Amino acid sequence: MASGDELAARRAQVKQQIAKTKGDLGESTKALSKAAVAVDKAQHRLDVASAQLATTRQELSAAEVQDSRMAVRLRMARADFAAAVAAVNAGQARLDAEQTKAGQMIRDQYQQQSNLLPVAVLLDPHSTEDVQTRLQWSTTLFDSTQAQIDRLTSLQRQLDAARVRKAELKAKVAAARHEAAANLKIKKSLELRATAEKATVAQLVHQRKVAEDQAEADVAQDKAHYADLVKERASVEKRIAARIAKATAERKRAAERAAAKRKEGAARRSSHARSNHTHRSSGSAASSAGHGFSFPVAARITSPFGMRFHPVLHYWKLHDGTDFGAACGTPIRAAYAGRVAERYYNAGYGNRLMIDHGYVGGRYVTTGYNHASHYIVHVGQRVREGQIIGYVGTTGFSTGCHLHLMVWIGGRLRNPMTWF
Repeated sequence: MASGDELAARRAQVKQQIAKTKGDLGESTKALSKAAVAVDKAQHRLDVASAQLATTRQELSAAEVQDSRMAVRLRMARADFAAAVAAVNAGQARLDAEQTKAGQMIRDQYQQQSNLLPVAVLLDPHSTEDVQTRLQWSTTLFDSTQAQIDRLTSLQRQLDAARVRKAELKAKVAAARHEAAANLKIKKSLELRATAEKATVAQLVHQRKVAEDQAEADVAQDKAHYADLVKERASVEKRIAARIAKATAERKRAAERAAAKRKEGAARRSSHARSNHTHRSSGSAASSAGHGFSFPVAARITSPFGMRFHPVLHYWKLHDGTDFGAACGTPIRAAYAGRVAERYYNAGYGNRLMIDHGYVGGRYVTTGYNHASHYIVHVGQRVREGQIIGYVGTTGFSTGCHLHLMVWIGGRLRNPMTWF
């Protein structure tokens, strides 16, 4: 299992990637963004569960240490109690022996002094009367037994103290046993919690792995989509090149015909003028200041043309157009007069439309409109500048409603904004 610092670093990295990705996914799929978010959520849940498990393990470790201490304490209390029981038993035995000895002494004296017979009954060791009281009677009769009386009194006090000590230690053992039982209950509860949290962590590790695998699969798919976009761009450039070649050949033939007609006089010059007029009406007029192109939608630019480092895929890629953040359903207008050359659906660019504008300022210009919901013009149809040709959508490899505008100059991709 990764350490807390590693998990935190991984989580921060994923968050940074997601933040960058939201700013500029370009053609990245929604699935890739969701997969990155899923990895972040799984990592966060794993961080929380791992922290909880670490806390529980610390508490369990403390409980185990406390359990060991209590076990030692209980053993010591039990040993002290056993010693106290032994001391009571020994004291009782000594006292019993001394009482028996004192009783025998009195009986011996009785035999020697028969007039003391009534008193001997008072010193019976099996009587339940207080020992000291009985012996005090004896002392009045036999001065020689004073030492014996003192000894019995001392033994009785020792026995009483031993019994008090025994009772105290018995209570101490009971308290230690209760405390140990309570701690054992806590320990078992922590063990169950640790087991459950460990299972949760294992499950979350699996969920994170699934999320990461899904993210990796989406990245691979995203790379494949980008490769398709590159192929699509190459195919488009090839088709535009073919149309340029055709237009150039037609232009050359028209120029040759015009040159031949100029030799025939004024009538041919008039025909040449009509030929130039036709050429301009087909969208091949000379450019005006700033090329004369107009914006296809009234919306702010959300992503410009150019190379950028993809924050999820980790490589440089070309953002091959200018994105306008218009709402879905916003009308798309032709940027310049021309003829609809292509209209089709592509998995990456969605619904796309291309308009050939012919030669503008001596260069052949084509504009492309992508991700539309649908178009209302058809291939071969001539359109005027500003004419509605379709509506903004989010089809294809798109993360939201927008228009992706592309411009080809002489069959090569260029920054669209240099023509507006």
